[in-house]
Amino acid sequence: MTVKHKIQQAVGSARQKFGSATGNRKLQAQGRAQRRGAQAREAAHDLRARARGALREAQVRWRAGNPGDPS
Repeated sequence: MTVKHKIQQAVGSARQKFGSATGNRKLQAQGRAQRRGAQAREAAHDLRARARGALREAQVRWRAGNPGDPS
């Protein structure tokens, strides 16, 4: 989770709400797309971070000679 993604989500949400309040469907759709895109990028970032952590943990266990529980 990065601050950049949270800011993009907030901006997208604001655009969507402003578009809804003014009846501007194009602005509303752009805001929704911006918000959802930022959510997807944030999820991908979190997934990469988890994968890196799991890889590091596996490397440490392997080097220590303790492969751990395979299940």
